[in-house]
Amino acid sequence: MKKAGILLGLFAVLLAGCNPLNGTNSSPKEALPSLITLTCNPNFTVEACKNVEFEDPDEIGIVMAAINKAERIEGILDYSAEYKMNLTYADGSLTKYDFSIGKDPKQSALLVNHEDTHVGYIIPIEDANRIRKLIQSHTD
Repeated sequence: MKKAGILLGLFAVLLAGCNPLNGTNSSPKEALPSLITLTCNPNFTVEACKNVEFEDPDEIGIVMAAINKAERIEGILDYSAEYKMNLTYADGSLTKYDFSIGKDPKQSALLVNHEDTHVGYIIPIEDANRIRKLIQSHTD
């Protein structure tokens, strides 16, 4: 009986240790960022480029939906980034990506997280075109 009480106590301690410190069930990264910036890479000279910022929640939602649908690329990457993309969250945290989208509506986009630049992700053409429209609306 004593062993069962000890095991139950240990289980309760372990369970309590799993609860998040901030009292919510979501981490900051699960929330939408408050700002997305695309900063042109000056070394990428294939096409003209302008810096872009997205602060509107609907626009941020479009970009985040595209990021969430991105599919991992197998193999070693050899790429040049058109933009440096920063996702800024309300708590001040930042997620950084290399991002290449181009202007061709028949091409997907490439996304590479700065935390692991050996892994790339393809954003499907349909989502890439939504982002192209957003970029164009901010640069016309």
